[in-house]
Amino acid sequence: MDAAIPQNRATNVRYYVLAVLCIITVLNYVQRNSIGGMVEPITKSLATDDSSVGDAAFFFFVAYALFQIPTGWFAHWWGARRALTLFTVGWSLATAAIGLSFAVWMLLAARALQGALQAAIFPCATLIMAAWLPPSRRAFASALLNSCMLTGGAMVNNLNGWLLAPFGWRTLLFTYALPGVAAALFFYLWFRNRPDEHSAVNLEEREIIQAGRSPEPHTGKVSYPWLAILLSMPLWLICTQQFFRAGANRFNDQWLPRYLTTNPLKEIENEDERKAKANHYAAIPQYAGVVGGLIGGLISDYVLRRTGSRRAARNGVAVVSLSFTVLSYVPIFFVQDAVTQVFFFSVGYFISAFSSPCAYALSMDVGGKNLPIVFGAMNMIGNFGAAAMSAMVPRFNNWSGGWTVSLIVFVAIHGVAMVCWMVLDPRKQIAADRS
Repeated sequence: MDAAIPQNRATNVRYYVLAVLCIITVLNYVQRNSIGGMVEPITKSLATDDSSVGDAAFFFFVAYALFQIPTGWFAHWWGARRALTLFTVGWSLATAAIGLSFAVWMLLAARALQGALQAAIFPCATLIMAAWLPPSRRAFASALLNSCMLTGGAMVNNLNGWLLAPFGWRTLLFTYALPGVAAALFFYLWFRNRPDEHSAVNLEEREIIQAGRSPEPHTGKVSYPWLAILLSMPLWLICTQQFFRAGANRFNDQWLPRYLTTNPLKEIENEDERKAKANHYAAIPQYAGVVGGLIGGLISDYVLRRTGSRRAARNGVAVVSLSFTVLSYVPIFFVQDAVTQVFFFSVGYFISAFSSPCAYALSMDVGGKNLPIVFGAMNMIGNFGAAAMSAMVPRFNNWSGGWTVSLIVFVAIHGVAMVCWMVLDPRKQIAADRS
């Protein structure tokens, strides 16, 4: 097989690896965000209210956060190929289990299980990208994954809009689980942990992958300077910005459909029509984020190649992105029309998505040999932010200001994340001298 590979030019297996990661990410987010557009039928079926669905999301993100470092360590030790296969099958079955919930406690338990298993996707993906891609392509690769996250979240809003009424929420969850199992089996059969283990990769591609980067992460017995890592100020700043950005994103993918049904679209009397329109409208900012994330990744990598400065390429792009995001969301408070509000939600999400690939690329830039722990910590803290926002939105809505309170918090936390990026120093690997 190797003899048939042209030796005068590089193969492109690394791009196929990235494509498979993108597909798995889309399916992951379809399953993860599916119940965001099912709040009303779920609460009616289980005889509960919005707070229970918010609590279910809270349990998802807490479990997701707590299992970031363990799943990162496990993938590093056991190998990303076997680990990602196992977890993808597991979280798909957990998605189906949500559809079997006939009491609130079952919904909470199934969502927590789904969160614990889905925690593995980005630790695994980061290990794979670090092994398969040179540094000059990491921000764009991270942008692709971020855009696939948003694509999955947008797709499921559209799918819910079309299929929720004819299928019902339980059958629809079973349907969303099946492609995940199929993708996991394909991934296991085709993927290899390292380029030099894949028979389709030739010498030229291996040289491209190795160019300008440190030795790639390895699997096997590893140890980390835990105290030095956890006391690192850059790590805490990375984690803090992730806490607030992830929390803000949960308003868009978890609560925007519900906001639209109970505010600008509340005058639509037909329930199925109102839910379908809210789901389709809520997909639009997600698609805007898909494009924004790709552009942000391209810009960040371009600035890095032109200037050689991580501060300019990562911090600079993120700070500008988040400052304009805050300005873009302000008009939402002064308009009542659903289409106009969705327009400003879309502009804001488009611009805020520039900062996401900067965060993922920076974790790879400064993680070094401690990458699984650095990335795991960043994503763990981020998901605590997601958990907090998921649970607090329905509670904010019970205050005198209603949804306005949630919107104020949503906009303000982008500004806090921007401050973290302003003071973060990206020039030194975290605990590099202790590895």
